[in-house]
Amino acid sequence: MIFFRIFTLSFLFIFSNPLLGSYKRDIWRYHYNLQDIKKLFYHEKKLYCFADKGFFLLDIQSKNIVKNSVDLSLSGVDVVESLKYNNDLIFIYSSGNLDFIEDNKVYSMDLNLTDNVTINSAIKNGKNIYISSSEGVFVIDANNKILMEKYEYIYNSTQKIDVSFIEFFEDKIYVTSGENIYFTDLNNSNLLDYRSWGKLSFFNDSIIGSYQIENQIYFYSSNSIFSVNGNNLDLKIEGDFLSLKILNNLLHVLYRNDQYTFLSILDKDSNLEDLKIPQDLQVNDFNYYNNNIWVAGDRFSLYNVDERIFYSPDNFPVNNINKIYNDNGFVYTFSHGNIYSKYKDGQWESESLLNFDSISSVVSGENDKYFASFSNGVLDYSNQIIIDENYPKSKLKSIDNSSKLVISDLDYINDKLWILNYGSDAPLVSWDKFNWESYNIGSGFYHYPHEIIYNNLETFWIINDKNKFGGITLFDINSKDKYHLTVSNNKLKSNNINTLAVDKNNYVWIGSDQGLFYYNYSSLDDIKQINSYLKPNDGTKNIFQNIIVNDILIDNSNNKWIGTDQGIFVFDSNANRIIKAFNKNNSPIPSDNIISLKITESGEIFILTDYGLLSYVTYNEIPKPNYSDLKIYPNPININNDQSIIISGLVDKNIIHITNQSGRLVFSEVYEGGGLLWDLKDNDKIKISPGIYLVFILSEDGSRKLIEKILVI
Repeated sequence: MIFFRIFTLSFLFIFSNPLLGSYKRDIWRYHYNLQDIKKLFYHEKKLYCFADKGFFLLDIQSKNIVKNSVDLSLSGVDVVESLKYNNDLIFIYSSGNLDFIEDNKVYSMDLNLTDNVTINSAIKNGKNIYISSSEGVFVIDANNKILMEKYEYIYNSTQKIDVSFIEFFEDKIYVTSGENIYFTDLNNSNLLDYRSWGKLSFFNDSIIGSYQIENQIYFYSSNSIFSVNGNNLDLKIEGDFLSLKILNNLLHVLYRNDQYTFLSILDKDSNLEDLKIPQDLQVNDFNYYNNNIWVAGDRFSLYNVDERIFYSPDNFPVNNINKIYNDNGFVYTFSHGNIYSKYKDGQWESESLLNFDSISSVVSGENDKYFASFSNGVLDYSNQIIIDENYPKSKLKSIDNSSKLVISDLDYINDKLWILNYGSDAPLVSWDKFNWESYNIGSGFYHYPHEIIYNNLETFWIINDKNKFGGITLFDINSKDKYHLTVSNNKLKSNNINTLAVDKNNYVWIGSDQGLFYYNYSSLDDIKQINSYLKPNDGTKNIFQNIIVNDILIDNSNNKWIGTDQGIFVFDSNANRIIKAFNKNNSPIPSDNIISLKITESGEIFILTDYGLLSYVTYNEIPKPNYSDLKIYPNPININNDQSIIISGLVDKNIIHITNQSGRLVFSEVYEGGGLLWDLKDNDKIKISPGIYLVFILSEDGSRKLIEKILVI
């Protein structure tokens, strides 16, 4: 079944003036690495630069960079191919979605791919779009935006082929898969019949591309070129072909020799002319637009060969993020390597750590910062010293029969660095720069702690690796007592624990492969006295049961943001109700599989999915000690252009009244948190009318103080 929808498209110009027009609340933000560009596409004097996730545009005339905004109109962020048909700009995604974009409107199709089927490429021929997939070819009627046919069995009646790309030449269609080329006549009445397809086998390695010149079509792999007649073409190039294209009737050859990349032109006399691009560039695509040759690739985005100018958007994190972390007001991202990025107040900074790989966590001490590694121990970042088993008096130990010193997590409590030394017989270690201590928190599978969380009183909650039995270990830092929570002692619903969080009331919320449960105490001594855990209930039934809970975040209003394999649920545990839910169908979240959640001091919530990182701006900042920093904006506000107003600088607990000029109470809220987004609706959920409104803060004795007047126009 094909799903079809229509939306209005908008783009966020990173060079736009925020003072023009209505006040812009960028509630959702993508945080994709747009420095690693895989494909180029030219449309209406703009050069589209596609990364694995997300894209940016370069206006060819003004040279301004435009980044795509987060909105519900586009079907995804993973564009595999882009095409033009009549007035439509067409995006084809790896997920099987297609967007037809015309006049800022988006018409969307969904091919409803089965599991594990991916889109590899696409090409236009006449009024049809041919889409290569891991299970054959989809044929789309671009006029009517419908699926016409699907060629699943090509040359073989029992096995579907993985089609890498398609080419057309002299009324024939050529389909490539691995080392083979399959072909048939387009005028054949039944391309669905596998017997109508022929097969060509010239190559001994995978075919990566094709080109047409002088009434011939050629296919190439990384080391050879063949015509469809089986004739081999030798370009006398030392190196591996990356891409061959015909630009201005000349063959352009992108190839790599050792670690260097070259782009050359084969002239009419079959001589190669080197275009002298910087040889250290890792180029993924190139083309000729607006009288210039452009190349795109990893770590540089876009390069104009003729003008010798680089173009790249700024302000992005590292690529392939596997973990997010927050510490000392920053959100950190890690990506299996030695590079990390950190974010604060809308800005990203990235850094590579020398001789320190596989970063796992970070924590700030009194005047120092420490990074942990899944292989290299601990880095004292301030002094640039690696702390491992060879450090003086160190208690750290490598995993048995391995050279890896695995540190899974860090914390800094009571002037001590607390270290989870995964795989050690005493995996909890502390260090105060002078003295080392190690603690036996159990034998066997308790040697594999994964994460450490402090209850801000005296107890560590330590999550053990669920692949090694799992469960939770409690450790009292004063008495040095330990206590284990497992299914067998009825303290856990599941031993497969993914996350836990301690809220403002000192309740402990635990996420597992079998759902959410909690304790209304957090200290080791109290937990030992409790018979069992509790389950959240909405008044009629237990909720969040038998789903995978991957992460839990406590916001500044003590709401629980629950990241699951079914999206995000925001749970008000005081009212026992779900107040918000976000998934890929009702929000810009690209996947329902939520890996991790983190929050900044300003209330921006970062969401890591298996499709990348984005954030949601709540404006619910850390509460202030008093109302001296209270602000209400925008003011005045245009009700036709703005959907909400922000009240910031609130204290921990607030009673807010908003009245009209005649004194009628329009909006009231007992609110916990440092910032509030008011949707300009009264207590009956009706949009307010233009006029002057008065904002009051009430004291505990019931007296109220006027703090602001709002002009609504």
